[in-house]
Amino acid sequence: MTSQYLERLARSDRLDAWKPGELTEALAAVENLVTLSRQPPGEPRVLNLRLAIYRRRLRYELDQRADRDEDAGEP
Repeated sequence: MTSQYLERLARSDRLDAWKPGELTEALAAVENLVTLSRQPPGEPRVLNLRLAIYRRRLRYELDQRADRDEDAGEP
């Protein structure tokens, strides 16, 4: 499943077309990959820019949806 999410992110699929569960699962998968790619202590930290960009896009979309849901719930 992780590879499917990564492929969709690599193709720059529009995140507004994703289901909320897909966004959450994709973010968890990306964060897991970030955790697994951490360098051992004492070695220089290498940031995977691709994963950082994916994580930022997913978080932004989830935040936008949460804001819209809050606004829709206001009287």
